[in-house]
Amino acid sequence: MEFIPEIGDPELNIYIHLETGILLLFLAMMVWTQAERASVPGYYSRKPRQQMIGLSIVFAALSVGLGSLLYSVSPLLGIALAAGFTLSLIHPVNALCFFVHLLFLRPWEILTTSPVLLALPRLLAAVSVISWLLYPGKCGKPTVRTTHALMLFLGFSLWLFLTTFRAPDIAVAQMDWFNTFFKSVIVFLMCLFFIESEMSVREFELTLVLSALGLMGIGLFQFLTTPTLSGRLDAFGAFGDPNDLASIIIMALPLALVPVFNKRPGLARRICGVAFAGFSVLVIWFTNSRGAILSLLVQVLAFLGVRSSRRSWLPMAFLGGLVGLGFLVVYKAIPRAPQEMEASQESRITYWKAAVNMTLHHPIWGVGFDQYPDNYVTYASGVKYEWGKRTAHSSWLLAFAESGLIGGLLYVAFVLTVMRTAWRNRETWPAQFFALAGYGVAMTFLSHTYGIYIPVLAGLILASNSIKERAAILAQPHAI
Repeated sequence: MEFIPEIGDPELNIYIHLETGILLLFLAMMVWTQAERASVPGYYSRKPRQQMIGLSIVFAALSVGLGSLLYSVSPLLGIALAAGFTLSLIHPVNALCFFVHLLFLRPWEILTTSPVLLALPRLLAAVSVISWLLYPGKCGKPTVRTTHALMLFLGFSLWLFLTTFRAPDIAVAQMDWFNTFFKSVIVFLMCLFFIESEMSVREFELTLVLSALGLMGIGLFQFLTTPTLSGRLDAFGAFGDPNDLASIIIMALPLALVPVFNKRPGLARRICGVAFAGFSVLVIWFTNSRGAILSLLVQVLAFLGVRSSRRSWLPMAFLGGLVGLGFLVVYKAIPRAPQEMEASQESRITYWKAAVNMTLHHPIWGVGFDQYPDNYVTYASGVKYEWGKRTAHSSWLLAFAESGLIGGLLYVAFVLTVMRTAWRNRETWPAQFFALAGYGVAMTFLSHTYGIYIPVLAGLILASNSIKERAAILAQPHAI
């Protein structure tokens, strides 16, 4: 059951303090990264003293303004937001990371009556664009291979928008498209055009890790203080479903754990990576998410596959069998009633059948963007455990059901193109491949087609590939 604290609730301040704490930790990471970036000779090549004075004035003005506007909520939160906006004006990637971090934490869903918090998404997008315009030389640029995936995603986005004309209320459907999916398009484009170096890749990966850490902390606090009817760990807001929360953890886990096995990280980073992994497994267990556990085991299998890619397939098959056996053991140990698990499984099959029926009856346009819930009862067949407005519980089938064969194939082609890119770069950025492999399985059982999660991860992978290709081109000797 989704829980959202209300004004006057004693727990409201605790949730705000938790979000403020993780935001301060994120800002500390961003300051550390910016200091490392600024240590490169020539970074402050144009009037550094004037730049620092100007930024100090901006921070002071924003602190006073936001601190006063959020005084009744949390003055410290206002100051933290002021620091985030100021850092966003120093480098475009800082702005992107700040934007994505708050899109994950969603403080406006804790206090839905604050005009300042409700305006944050648009303000963050505007500051990101301003930062990009201020520093055109510090931005990334898609390569030919990256552009191929970009065109597939934009093609899917355009086709999806056209399907809004099939909705009974076209204006409402198009407004929903702009309020939900359009943010994913913006974030994806920002990733491709903002991330320009390996340092920016690392900063963005740490952003995803810290965002997941914040969601886990809030979810675990709620689980321990407010027991749910299902007995599973839930979270408020966009991550009210425990499976959604678990999928985000699956995406972030390799980004924190893989660097532990590298030679460069120090002892502190290794300890943090191991601690994050242990905390992640604990929270995933409390969510009782079968899809997340399967995704976790797939990541283990992907790790073994990368290590065995140049070796004999026989050990790989043996290890794969052990992973499968481990999943069966863990699956049986999940503390959920057999009747509940059976009903959940049958309901998911019913959702999938309904999505297939919608695709078969409307192969060109589908039923239209965001129209699956209204058409579920009409196209569902067999025993229905749940009625009313439902979703497909599969990102792939939802794309086919609501946008037809053309939209569905564009979406699948886009994800497969990104997966191929991640596999090609598995030695340079193995964590990204493991993250996409695990999340790709998790999203199979969730309706994340229009969320920011796959665009964020895909944007990271494609931007990293562009950095690698540009470096390879610069390393080639010039033709005489």
